[in-house]
Amino acid sequence: MNSTLEAIAQLQIDSINVVRRAHYMPLFARLGAYDTGALDALVARRRGPMTEYWAHEASYVRSELVADLITWQRRGWVDRSDLFTGKHHELTESVLSYLAAHPGTTARELSTALDVQPVGEKQHWGWNWNDTKFVTEALFAQGRILALGRSSQFERRFALAEDVIDMPPRQDAQDREPALRRLVLRALRALGVGTSHCIAEYFRLPSTQVAALLRVLVDERLVEQVEVAGLAGSCYRLPGAVIPRSIEPDLRLLSPFDSMVFNRRRLERFFGFEYRVEIYVPQAKRRYGYYVFPMLHGEEFVGRVDLKADRRNGVLQAKAVHFEPGVSPEVSGALDRELGRMAQWLGLGRVER
Repeated sequence: MNSTLEAIAQLQIDSINVVRRAHYMPLFARLGAYDTGALDALVARRRGPMTEYWAHEASYVRSELVADLITWQRRGWVDRSDLFTGKHHELTESVLSYLAAHPGTTARELSTALDVQPVGEKQHWGWNWNDTKFVTEALFAQGRILALGRSSQFERRFALAEDVIDMPPRQDAQDREPALRRLVLRALRALGVGTSHCIAEYFRLPSTQVAALLRVLVDERLVEQVEVAGLAGSCYRLPGAVIPRSIEPDLRLLSPFDSMVFNRRRLERFFGFEYRVEIYVPQAKRRYGYYVFPMLHGEEFVGRVDLKADRRNGVLQAKAVHFEPGVSPEVSGALDRELGRMAQWLGLGRVER
């Protein structure tokens, strides 16, 4: 597990649990059946190799990248501290003091302990934050607090940053370029090969600065500029990157938030595969389904399957299957085998296709 996490550097988090929560799925796609409790324990461990922060989106990310990500992430909709009143600043100090004595506390538990009232009127499903939520999200974005994993209700268990990982001294303006270098090189290591856009998008870094830095890294011979057949424009890779001569045609199902597919533009340009998450598309306008997993067969994307775990009846439902034109008939059998493996891992008794 750790070598896989070292390679891809992040697992995107999403609360949707149609099959299984998003951060569990990339490891299954790469390793097969594994103990999800081991991942939970890893991210809940003090000074462990993975913790939660903003990367491509909210993610479990390699701990050594957190300080650099804090330097470059700009999530203005999360950190609303510029709007804080005196009351919010007082609450901030109370939250920090409480977490110093009680690491691993959720925002809900903080509200109870500090007697912070819930919002009075719920006007929007995504913005019903009470004062504790505003404060903890701001502190998390700033890297002053982090998380010791998540609770059974999928809530962050907050603690002071120094209680979660070994935090280096705060980086100032002159430290920004070295931090960007480390993130760019780590993104390229995870991608293997990519355009400037691919590299910037991996950790949601500013594209202009990444493009300029890549030119410098090429001059310094820390990065190679290469051409990819059939693809216009420059691409980049690390010197000595190994390109497999062949890839076994094993079928794997990638969740919508897998780092292999979360950059839709890269997916289309490098693999000729158009993919869109249709969760928020009205049902009548969906082309392929609600929670659709791309199928990767060897090095080709060969189709899509809309999956749902019916836990009450113990069934993994393949609600719709769409193969790309010209796909070999053997792929259908490979899909059945992979669905069977997934169902067993999920603790479901059978597959409906």
